[in-house]
Amino acid sequence: MKRFNRRILGFSAALVVCSAIYVHASITVVTPGNMNGWSFLTTDNNGDPAPGNGNTAQMVTGPATPPLGVGSAQLATASGQGDSSAQILTTLYNGTALSSLSSLSYSTYNTVNNGQQFPYMKISLSDGNALFFEPPYQTPGAGGSGVVDQGPTVMNQWQTWNALIGGWWDNGVPPSYNPELGGGGYGGVGTLASYLAILGNADVTITGISLRVGYASPEDNFNGYVDNVTIGVGGNNTTYDFEPAPVPEPTTMVAGALLLLPFGASTLRILRRKQTT
Repeated sequence: MKRFNRRILGFSAALVVCSAIYVHASITVVTPGNMNGWSFLTTDNNGDPAPGNGNTAQMVTGPATPPLGVGSAQLATASGQGDSSAQILTTLYNGTALSSLSSLSYSTYNTVNNGQQFPYMKISLSDGNALFFEPPYQTPGAGGSGVVDQGPTVMNQWQTWNALIGGWWDNGVPPSYNPELGGGGYGGVGTLASYLAILGNADVTITGISLRVGYASPEDNFNGYVDNVTIGVGGNNTTYDFEPAPVPEPTTMVAGALLLLPFGASTLRILRRKQTT
């Protein structure tokens, strides 16, 4: 009886340790056969759909070693189409309050641009305005003194950008934040929190989120890749893994699981069963 109690106590202690360091990551794999709420779009320079303009929006393998899986979403403009666009977008967060975002990040790999633009994020809003996060503006020298320094953009290399705390500009009239205004408006870029403060913390909601290249000059060329898009609402985070083909569903990882090995495989089966409920 005493030996049984010691085993129970040991098992309970192991569960306490594991529950303290358990981290759940929700990963959704997005493939051509199952886009899971995402879609591709190519447009003309007016933003109208233009599927035959030669622009590229597709899932591919690589480039190099993506942050998740083996693939990514390629976004590219054809020659002479730099003023049009290639996008991957979602309306899954339609109706979500902008103020409820708790995580927002993505990874980029860029091979061709106009000397500046990297794949950028747009949040469309219910008030008719839109916010834009661009990697080149994420250093104090480029975006303004209040920007969190996320380092310079680098060609032919995967980089991850924290858009939640990054600098944004918007298309409001007059513009609230715009890095090209100089002394006009607010100048530079601002955080999502500062934008909400301008609105008086109004409960503006999201109508769409997109990652895109283009809308520059016709002679500009763009070829970029995106992956590892994380969107969190109220602390519930989902990471989207863009892949060219289906991959096995990721398994939930439990840090410190080795602590349970002395208690046998039955203990591990109990934990797995609890995690799926």
